Amino acid sequence: MICKHFGSCGGCRFQNTPYSEQLKNKEARVKELMLASGLCAELKPINAYSEWFYRNKMEFTFSGEPMACGFGYRKPNHGPLACGLYNNALKRSEKKVIDIEECLISCEYAGEIIQKIKNLALKEKYPAYNKFSYQGLLRHLIIRESKFSGDLMLGVVTTSRLKFDKEAFLKEILSLPFSGKIKSIYWIINDSMSDAVVFEKKELLYGEPFIIEKLDGLSFRIGIDTFFQVNPAAIKDLYAKIRGYSVLSQDESVLDLFCGAGGIGMALAPDAKFVWGVELHETIVKAARENAVLNNLNNISFFASDVRKFLNTQSAFHKNIELVVINPPRAGLSNKIIRAVLRLSPKRIIYSSCNPETLLRDLADLRKSYKLEFIEPFDFFPHTPHMECLAVLKRINMITEI
Repeated sequence: MICKHFGSCGGCRFQNTPYSEQLKNKEARVKELMLASGLCAELKPINAYSEWFYRNKMEFTFSGEPMACGFGYRKPNHGPLACGLYNNALKRSEKKVIDIEECLISCEYAGEIIQKIKNLALKEKYPAYNKFSYQGLLRHLIIRESKFSGDLMLGVVTTSRLKFDKEAFLKEILSLPFSGKIKSIYWIINDSMSDAVVFEKKELLYGEPFIIEKLDGLSFRIGIDTFFQVNPAAIKDLYAKIRGYSVLSQDESVLDLFCGAGGIGMALAPDAKFVWGVELHETIVKAARENAVLNNLNNISFFASDVRKFLNTQSAFHKNIELVVINPPRAGLSNKIIRAVLRLSPKRIIYSSCNPETLLRDLADLRKSYKLEFIEPFDFFPHTPHMECLAVLKRINMITEI
């Protein structure tokens, strides 16, 4: 199976490489990084999952091909309306949106949804937003899908510069043959100059404000702007592995850094005395607290705080931490955060990273006081170069005591 847009669309780079070979290449990459970093530890086999329709969220971009018009200016959207993903061009000047009819890593209904919205846009003469002139209406389409229930959530992102007929949009979307699966439809307004999706204003046009994703008995409320890992099958396995490797007792506490919507902490809460989660963004922390209530967990609490500031101030109230879980952004940890974690001196550290390069860099600094037990890769993103890696570390003086 190969997507009809493979080769032009930049969403997947390795669809023409057998999946078994992709997995071997990712394992080899981690091994090479370990050797280059001088880290000697077991490398567990990579965990693999379904390679198709695995993503629970996709953001597609609207575009019209701008035409040159002299004096260095561009007329907005005089070309055909397109909705899809950017191409795989390396030069920024050659980047353009590839109009797609299917997306084999997203939702099986993505092509039909895109076509329906494009038909409405052509009928109503809605121009796509032009990032050069900052004019136009349509910016992005967000599709979220609960892989547990199959429920869909849609979000159309526009500017406020032109009139958008909400009723006509709803009528078109709800005429789709699978409309019974559509549980939520949002209209998002974004007038910022950023090319990313910015939720300046959102309005629920239809249905429920959330869809529910379930992972091993845990339920998560997913809103249109909720941060959540994109591969539920893989994250379910990751959470189970982290829980197994944590070996917690009921008198041990956990500090979950960069906790996001609280998934790892909530997976560990049944085994722990207490779990503290730290996340920078207040809106994500609010979602984490709501998820904890939804799952009837009363031994977990969340702080909206910068991790470095938290570790240098508020962590004084949480000295008796036996396990620290770390799941940072791709940039990894700053030296100040690493030093603060070392001062905290937990018995065990579990570090989950979506960037093997920064993970290995940080592990080299943590090994001053911790022994790296093993690294275990997870293929969260088939057909792409990306993956998740899990590292388990144990405090050195704890090992000598044993």
